[in-house]
Amino acid sequence: MGDVTRPLSRDEQIEKLRLVLAGGPGISVPETIFLHGLGATGKTRVIKWVLETEQIQHAVFHCVEMYNVRLMLESLVVQLTGEESRKCENISEFISFLGQELNPKQVYVILFEESERFRDADSHLKHVFCRLQELTGLNICCIFESRIDWTRFLPNRGLPYPYIIHFPQYKKGEMTELLISQLPGEKSWEFKRDFISLVQSIFFMVARSFTELSFRSFTELSHIAGLHYSEYCRPVDSGECKETDTKKLWFNIDKDLKKCLSVVHLREVSSQQLRELQKQKEEQEEQDTGVGGVIALNPTRLSVELPFYSKFLLISAYLASYNPAKTDKRFFVKHHGKQRKTSQSIKAKEKFNSQLTGPKQFPLERMLAIFYNVIEERVNPTANIYTQISSLVRLQLITAVGTDQMDQPKYKCNVTLEFIRTISKSLQFEIQKYLYSQ
Repeated sequence: MGDVTRPLSRDEQIEKLRLVLAGGPGISVPETIFLHGLGATGKTRVIKWVLETEQIQHAVFHCVEMYNVRLMLESLVVQLTGEESRKCENISEFISFLGQELNPKQVYVILFEESERFRDADSHLKHVFCRLQELTGLNICCIFESRIDWTRFLPNRGLPYPYIIHFPQYKKGEMTELLISQLPGEKSWEFKRDFISLVQSIFFMVARSFTELSFRSFTELSHIAGLHYSEYCRPVDSGECKETDTKKLWFNIDKDLKKCLSVVHLREVSSQQLRELQKQKEEQEEQDTGVGGVIALNPTRLSVELPFYSKFLLISAYLASYNPAKTDKRFFVKHHGKQRKTSQSIKAKEKFNSQLTGPKQFPLERMLAIFYNVIEERVNPTANIYTQISSLVRLQLITAVGTDQMDQPKYKCNVTLEFIRTISKSLQFEIQKYLYSQ
């Protein structure tokens, strides 16, 4: 089971979910539950905690991977049944299999993360999952987690009205308590509170109001606090000062913290890494001759200058360009089961050498699906992510293909394997584990 710590400041939402998902003989759970609220308000954490603590059989699917419906259906089947692998070609097979294999007396839940992407899915798919209990005869509930409210989520058109639970923004005191709970170590609560208060005061420099701070920046604030907490604690641990010497502790991290906050939404690197990489950059500039084309030709220097997310986006673009789409299930779907090697698959792999055939074009949705799987943390799909994709295009690291298709832009990756290995090394990311062919 995952994190067993009860989510803070969400008692009302937890009790509502426990009440409606209790189920039991003769008691049906709702067909659909709709959780909505702004980003970083605890929706996913709360529902996952309830499902695990109540030991409800469930399946989780992140809708960024909805570019391939077959992979979605197979992943849901594997999670709900516990089987190692199961082929499911279409929605009819999915409904039939659930009706035959699952226990009608047991409660099942399917959770769709970031389900606002459902608006772009086939209308038949929307109707099926909103009426899955009726179609299968099971005590099954589909939960849609979204940043938008129900009126903007799906057109009514005969769909059953869901049980709606709203997750409001955290208040300032609640946010402080949450950030304190995430800090490691056994320092006193007062010491941690002073640190978080100092970080929040600086963070207001990049947020116009507390509303913007809580909505746009909570995850970034948590990241920044985690990066600088050990440096804040260092003088106390070494005996240079006491926990109550707030002023001295603050001056120890003030400069690095302000420098890191200047690029907070790009999530570049920690302050220590920033200093080291800046030094490498200056040394490299002394060796370089000429001005034009240096960044694109020098992967070491580029790995310094690219933001953190841009590096992972470039890696994702490379994998999408050089790995066949059919291998995404093996590399990026957690519940994909085992894959047997056959003579046909071995011959196909020998025939397919991506390094010789060159990069293939891929849709934006596929690259983002890979990105959200390879990065180790939960990332919100904000405008900053799409801005960094545009920056990679301007740097000619990836190329936009077929820009006339506004609803489904496609790209190609322009960098070499050696280049990607250098970028991956700076992130301590094992690229070899995700390459289809060497």
